[in-house]
Amino acid sequence: MDATGKEVGTYTKGQDAIFTATVNGKEMELKRASNTFDMDGMSVTLKGTFGEYETVDGKDVLKPGSAEPVTFTTTSDSDAIVDAIKSFVEDYNEMVKEIHDAYSTLPNEKSSKDHSRYMPLTDEDKKGMSETAIKAYEEKAKQGILFGENDLSNLYRQLTSTIQMTGAENAAFKAMGITSSYSDGLTTLELEDRLTTINLDEEALRNALESDPDKVRDAFSKTVDNGASSNGLMFNMKKVLDAYANTSSGSMGLLIQKAGSKYSPNSVNSNSLQKEYDNFTTQIEKWQTKMSDQVDYYTRQFTALEQLVAQMNNQSSMLAGLQGGY
Repeated sequence: MDATGKEVGTYTKGQDAIFTATVNGKEMELKRASNTFDMDGMSVTLKGTFGEYETVDGKDVLKPGSAEPVTFTTTSDSDAIVDAIKSFVEDYNEMVKEIHDAYSTLPNEKSSKDHSRYMPLTDEDKKGMSETAIKAYEEKAKQGILFGENDLSNLYRQLTSTIQMTGAENAAFKAMGITSSYSDGLTTLELEDRLTTINLDEEALRNALESDPDKVRDAFSKTVDNGASSNGLMFNMKKVLDAYANTSSGSMGLLIQKAGSKYSPNSVNSNSLQKEYDNFTTQIEKWQTKMSDQVDYYTRQFTALEQLVAQMNNQSSMLAGLQGGY
């Protein structure tokens, strides 16, 4: 009632949502403070009442036969999952090919007779060259610059080992249309390993998603920490990538420590190659200073020698003049 005693409305205390649910054959009596809740990975919203409830032994229970059960089934969004896996396969194949090419491609040779290679151009070299010629030369010089690089070779082998599974894991991926294949890599003098990539049978993957989506999920995301007997593909692959390319300052990957990355600002000016470059620069500046000092020293010596020669010439002329006077 308001101040005048007029009734303006009624108040009904809210009640918890009480319901019985059967999920995957297991019946559960549940009570929730909200009409919206998560169940078996789904968000469920109750928008009405179903049947009548009564209090039995202090508990609210549904009267038998007072409501028809509400049933529904769920299906996974196969298109979105297939697109995600296709994108993963494409990205993986592109990544391993780039890594493989980087360490297995031979450097260019200027001459096959003496096997001379393209060396970096100096400022003096560039003076007689056009910009186009400089660009073409530097592209040839950069080819094979990482040939035989051990860290890249190890990264490639560890990445490919994650998709070369055996036993139950291999059978699971094969059933969903995901297999590995081999092709001849670039011919090298020292490195003969083949390029390993992933093949995807989209139809088989869709069939697997329809028949057992949980099995597809587990093949990628299961972990021993969550009770599985082995880790899934993504866990194993992430472990390898973190070891080599983690950008966190506390645990930078091997390649980030070695060459730095724009995604790890602290590593840009503090990595092995930068330190090596700075050391060479310091040594060059040191030797340039020494050479400059030596040039100055010999210049002074030469100047003093010229002055001495000039004095001797003057004295010789004087002596010659004196001798001529007698």
